[in-house]
Amino acid sequence: MATELSFMPIGTQVNTKDGLERVADVDPRLTRSYYFDSRLLTAEDLNRDQIYLDGRLREVGQALGYGILRGLEISLSPLDGVITVKTGIGVTRAGRVLELTRELNIDIGDRATIFELNNGSSRRFDRALYVVVVSYAEVGTDVAEAFPTDLSANRAYQYDVISEGVQLSLMRLPQAFGQQNSISLRANLLREWLGDNTAGGFVPEDGVALGVLAVTNGKPLWLDAELLRQPLRAYNKAGDLQQDLARRYENVLADLLAERMHSSLNGDFAAADYFRLLPPVGSLPKDAINPVTGRQGYFPKNFNIWTAPVRVSDIELLRAESMALPPIDLSSGEPIDIIVLAPLSNALYGQFAQRLERPLDTQTRLLPAQDLLRLRLYPQPPVHELDTDKNTWQSIWDRIGSDDLFYIRRPLRAAETRLSSIVLAQGVHLPPPPPAIEIPTPADGGLLQNEDGAFLNRINLKQLTQLRPSEDNDAVDAIKTIVQKFGDDALATQLVANALIRIERSYDKVVWPTLLALAAKENALAKFVDQLQNPEFADLNTGKLVNKVGSDFGFDNTLLDAWAKLADS
Repeated sequence: MATELSFMPIGTQVNTKDGLERVADVDPRLTRSYYFDSRLLTAEDLNRDQIYLDGRLREVGQALGYGILRGLEISLSPLDGVITVKTGIGVTRAGRVLELTRELNIDIGDRATIFELNNGSSRRFDRALYVVVVSYAEVGTDVAEAFPTDLSANRAYQYDVISEGVQLSLMRLPQAFGQQNSISLRANLLREWLGDNTAGGFVPEDGVALGVLAVTNGKPLWLDAELLRQPLRAYNKAGDLQQDLARRYENVLADLLAERMHSSLNGDFAAADYFRLLPPVGSLPKDAINPVTGRQGYFPKNFNIWTAPVRVSDIELLRAESMALPPIDLSSGEPIDIIVLAPLSNALYGQFAQRLERPLDTQTRLLPAQDLLRLRLYPQPPVHELDTDKNTWQSIWDRIGSDDLFYIRRPLRAAETRLSSIVLAQGVHLPPPPPAIEIPTPADGGLLQNEDGAFLNRINLKQLTQLRPSEDNDAVDAIKTIVQKFGDDALATQLVANALIRIERSYDKVVWPTLLALAAKENALAKFVDQLQNPEFADLNTGKLVNKVGSDFGFDNTLLDAWAKLADS
């Protein structure tokens, strides 16, 4: 292992065993002193041991990797231009462990201090990009007297103690820093420095990068605390570079959205206006996606963009699966598959997923299956496949916060590319296939049930009417009619159950005529359930709520009067 310091052994080296050089890897620069009684020890002997221990410790540090272990967060105050570095620990590429035990505050505009610390070689900073580096430093302190070895020599003085520590420094980067927009410049550096956290070797071997600072007219313009910053790791595993890119992208995107909001601009813009490379998983502005019209403006037109609801509990797994995929090159002509995911709670996901399920096509499918709950997005508005898509997606979008939406890249699958194939070679002609023989399946004997049938076996309208019976004549007639007409409808059964859970038993006299009137109208029952759980009506009892929204559902006056009487009783 090469070190910066070396020594020349005194006298002749003696091998303790013949042939040692043929069976061992001996590095003369990494040796230690051998002690024995009556030996004369010199300063060189003791320094040799210090160099040896230092080299061994650095080997351990190199085995751990390099980067920031914890802390060392850096921030810039926009008011006074002071850079603050928090306490923490980092490991350099040379294997040195750097620990900052107290918070540092550095004023870039303090020319006198900068002039003093640099021995007069620097008074102010030029307009350029600088990498903020915390690096190893050693300083000689105290005074020790060196006595003469003979009568003709004079007394001398040396440092008594060498103190080790860390220092903060700015190192100028070669990248051009003209009049370019800071967001665009930082976005370009994301791609240029991907996989190279030393900025082409400008970060010293005994230093750790904390971020990139832009300086103009001797004052800091902006600070990116994620560029060139790397967590401690010994080697790059699958997904590590994508994690670095994602972390830096999120930092730039947050500043971009804040800048556009400050300029009274919305979030509907193309990613290629600022970025050239995107991580396989990342956030995106909500304004750039409109599932109601089926439009997206964030990704290039040649990309295949879908949107789908997702359970919050599944987000981490989906992120981990997609993070190992390659970054997204926005200039690529490939049809990259991207899914924009809208996180929902388990309860809301179950509610909206049923509305987005496509009906079973018995002509083309042998077995019932559930399609991926996703909507294809285009640069221009398409037509929704289902009549309920627009309303359902609007309800989903109203529940998504501006910071909740994110996208994931998905691998291209041959079955989804819809590309035609070309026959490259043919072998011998195969014999014709035998005549098809119809083999009975479990479905022919009624042994196979679809999802709706399995659901109705456990919960059905007949059971619900037995749990909530009524002796009123109108209610009894309504119960018979609703079981007869909608007893085989799984969706209607689920909606009726949801309504009964939220309606008190004191309204059993009118609840069944009301549910029958709703079930007879398309989508009315689902909208009524939504109104029952609407937070705006949380302070109203059910009877007053029905009277408030009943006219919207076409309830007659007799039914509304019955609800009102029960609500007041």
